[in-house]
Amino acid sequence: MSFLVKPCSFLFIIFFTYFLKRVGIFKKEFALVVLKVIMNCTLPAVAITAFAKFDRDFSLLLLVVLGFCAAVGCYFLMYFFSHKMKKETRVYYMISVSGFNVGCYGMPIIESFFGSLGTVICVIFDIGNSLMMTSGNYAFTSMLLKTDGEDTKVTVPELLKRFFSSVPTDTYLVLLVISFLGLSLPQGLVDFISPIASANAFLSMFMLGLLFTLPRQKSDWKSTLHILAFRLGILSVLAFVMFHVLPFSLEVRRIVVLLLLCPIGSMAPAFIEKCHGDGELAAFTNSISTLASLILMSVVAGYFQVH
Repeated sequence: MSFLVKPCSFLFIIFFTYFLKRVGIFKKEFALVVLKVIMNCTLPAVAITAFAKFDRDFSLLLLVVLGFCAAVGCYFLMYFFSHKMKKETRVYYMISVSGFNVGCYGMPIIESFFGSLGTVICVIFDIGNSLMMTSGNYAFTSMLLKTDGEDTKVTVPELLKRFFSSVPTDTYLVLLVISFLGLSLPQGLVDFISPIASANAFLSMFMLGLLFTLPRQKSDWKSTLHILAFRLGILSVLAFVMFHVLPFSLEVRRIVVLLLLCPIGSMAPAFIEKCHGDGELAAFTNSISTLASLILMSVVAGYFQVH
């Protein structure tokens, strides 16, 4: 049962932080500062330390395509399923089902079970996923639903600007290029940033505790369960197929299964708000999705460890 220690520690950090927020020691607004530290400091540091131990394998580039296709597939399935809903409801459903929060929540769980290999696979998968999670789902929703008016247009340069303005994504791409060129990172650099990388898991769980919200009404639960059921149903089928068809080792295929169980992207509530959807509902859904995914990923990873 030792595999449960780290997941239980993560849950303790989340709920203890939430308790400290409720008694007034911390404020929800602090989460923005923590998010900036994660995105600009600890997450890039985790990627750098992991890639220092990575052996080149060009076949793993297939995971970039998988990350993108998984995010896009869920998005457009919901686009068609939601065609009879009101525009603001469609915004909530379409953006919520698309993308995976790999960096903040998937990576700490996967790294705790699979070490640096798990982190590298997360990074490669997240490059494709980030195309949708950091800009694509917002851009597509604005364009398809015309949330900013009938003349809404999203240009390719604008999409590229949003994508490359992400520090973790830029770091991922640079590390990928360095790795496949056969270059190696100085060990001194890796040792220097290791303490920064080790803070990523704690800060990620701390941020979730700050962001965790309670439902306003019973209908919030209903909408949230619709989103979670849709994601779990579609992604479970995809995970089963990928586990049996991907040309990778058993360990890599197990990591892919866990990646497909990652929670909703952290930027979803902000994008939903910008597209005139229900941002508060999206924040609650995001909290429940993250908590549920952390538990589910830990259970599945623990099963893999003992079988």
